[in-house]
Amino acid sequence: MASHQVLIIGGGTAGITVASQLLNKQPGLDVAIVDPSEVHYYQPAWTLVGGGTFNRTSTARAEKEYIPNKATWIKKAVTALDPAANRVTLSDGSAVNYQWMVLAPGIQIDWHKIEGLQDT
Repeated sequence: MASHQVLIIGGGTAGITVASQLLNKQPGLDVAIVDPSEVHYYQPAWTLVGGGTFNRTSTARAEKEYIPNKATWIKKAVTALDPAANRVTLSDGSAVNYQWMVLAPGIQIDWHKIEGLQDT
């Protein structure tokens, strides 16, 4: 079973920033980021997209470009948390142990739930 000192759930701006800061302070730290997404969206720019001054497609980049070099990227989703055992279960049924966990899972994007938003 895999094990890491720090396990970060979420590879968005928050999760990546935490990983980068931790690795800058302690380069030898064993940090893993769990996120199944191949695409990273820079969500703070979405307010500019809504205002018509920024193109939505330019907020998307390849996730692998943002994962810190010294971090392990686990390209799966978390399906269960077991904080009493310091363990998470992943979408393929495997488990990962950790010493410390950071939860930064972000949001679920449901453009289709607001009438007209997806088309706009």
